[in-house]
Amino acid sequence: MRLHGPALLCLLTLSSAAVAADKPAATSLTKLYQSYENAGNSALSMAEYDTRVRFSAVVLDQTTSMDDTPILQATEAGEEAEYARLMGEDEAQSKKLGALKVGAKFTATCTVGFTSGTDYLSLKDCTVE
Repeated sequence: MRLHGPALLCLLTLSSAAVAADKPAATSLTKLYQSYENAGNSALSMAEYDTRVRFSAVVLDQTTSMDDTPILQATEAGEEAEYARLMGEDEAQSKKLGALKVGAKFTATCTVGFTSGTDYLSLKDCTVE
């Protein structure tokens, strides 16, 4: 079967769109947090909810969940307010997050998770670069 002009162009366009859909949206933690605040502190109302986002941030503090999973508290460089809490995609990524020291700059890709009524945004399935 041979594809001709319009059919080939259509397949190439669909293929490019699929690749673009897999690429996380680059943003800043400040913009994500502003979107969360604009949505009434409800991630469900954010355009970014349940999508992958890539951003750079600074470690504000480290804590753990009830099952000892590392949770990284993050902010923007020069800020003191907590904007997000990050959890790793898997055990290896959780260890990477847990190894980052307070004040360390990092870049991560995460999924915007469910958050409602808190002063921070929950980011899950994070991978640290």
